[in-house]
Amino acid sequence: MRPNPIDLESHFNIEDVFFSKTDLSSKIIYGNRVFYDIAKYSHKELKGKPHNIIRHPDMPKAVFYYLWDFIKHNKPFAGYVKNLAKDGSYYWVFAIVFPIFDEGKKRGYLSVRIKPTTKLFAIAQKLYKNLKKIEEQEGLEDSKKVLAQMIQEQGFVNYEDFMIEALLEEFRSKEKHFQITIDPKHLANIPRLNHIYDMAKVVEYIYGALKNRLYFFIDLESELEEKFQKIFEITDSLSLIALNSSVESHKLGSIGASFAVVSSQIKKDAEEIGTYTLTLRKITKKLYHHIKSTILHLLSLNIEIFAILYYLKETIDYQSCSEGECIDKLEDFVKVLKASTQEVSTQSNILKEHIEETLHIVNKIQRLIKELHYIQINGLIEASKLEDIKFNIIFQQVQNLVESTTKTLEELSPSIKTAHKYSTDIAKNVKEVDFYLQHLL
Repeated sequence: MRPNPIDLESHFNIEDVFFSKTDLSSKIIYGNRVFYDIAKYSHKELKGKPHNIIRHPDMPKAVFYYLWDFIKHNKPFAGYVKNLAKDGSYYWVFAIVFPIFDEGKKRGYLSVRIKPTTKLFAIAQKLYKNLKKIEEQEGLEDSKKVLAQMIQEQGFVNYEDFMIEALLEEFRSKEKHFQITIDPKHLANIPRLNHIYDMAKVVEYIYGALKNRLYFFIDLESELEEKFQKIFEITDSLSLIALNSSVESHKLGSIGASFAVVSSQIKKDAEEIGTYTLTLRKITKKLYHHIKSTILHLLSLNIEIFAILYYLKETIDYQSCSEGECIDKLEDFVKVLKASTQEVSTQSNILKEHIEETLHIVNKIQRLIKELHYIQINGLIEASKLEDIKFNIIFQQVQNLVESTTKTLEELSPSIKTAHKYSTDIAKNVKEVDFYLQHLL
């Protein structure tokens, strides 16, 4: 029988992390010490019980719809969850749920929880209250639609977009707390745990070094959108200038024949640049998807490593389980880590391909802009011969647009080249991590 909820929080610290494993039907297999302490149940009381035994009635079902949709499709899920302790008290967590694979088959789920502290947590709490009312009055389907709508109103494309941003913010706000060091003398008589600790610290270091690259990709998304929008607007202006130039050249009859040729070339180049820019936008949409997926899995890996180190320290400090039991649980973490590492490897290689494609098209646009520069110079020379003020103005406008586009491309190129280098670095570092994971246990 579930306890009646009371307005009292079951407290845990910002540096705490707890986890639990369930089977495919969501029955609890095990958890760590903090999990049982906060839930106020014993291991015996929870083993074999459905995980929803700790679900708080304030939680809207729509959130769990997304949870199951993600993990059934073998994707990690992250979200804010209000839980119910044995005594009726509540505790909020930010949960990251991973499928566990063994020899290619899904065997269960691992849920890692940290303390939520960011502004997105406050937003989620308000959303959940509204969703709960809607579910009680209208039902789950309406609640799902409203959740999607509310998320979009907050500036997110969909739930996945929201959860990645939430994971990023929660991780950033706790980086300084995600530091675990174990005194070597406490591991001296436990060689296997000592080895696991050493390997985990190496992996932690490698992924820690990737954080700056990760944050670079987050900023890259908005920079690309801004710069490509500028170029797209410039192509519209060039097309309009080409039209005006063509009209004016026809007015001059045979004298304006050379201007007609120039106008035609400006129009042709503007159309090509416009086509390339549209292609860039299509590529960057794919790029954004893979950037977000890389962020999701890289952050998940950092949290998984922290959970391993936390559990090792917990085991030593509290002697909460035997060495063998500890290693059995860590095997599940290693399986999740390997799957996440493989996904990061895949995503980083795709990222690299899209960035190479982007760089190739940007180079083509740069060549067209140089061509327009020469056309504009020749146009000004011809206009000065005829002493035609209108054409002088037209080609001066072309010059301004060429200079503006050149400046935008010069600002953009270093970022794209850096992105290419960083995607290569990520792929290389992931190979290193994979090596250490093979030797972790």
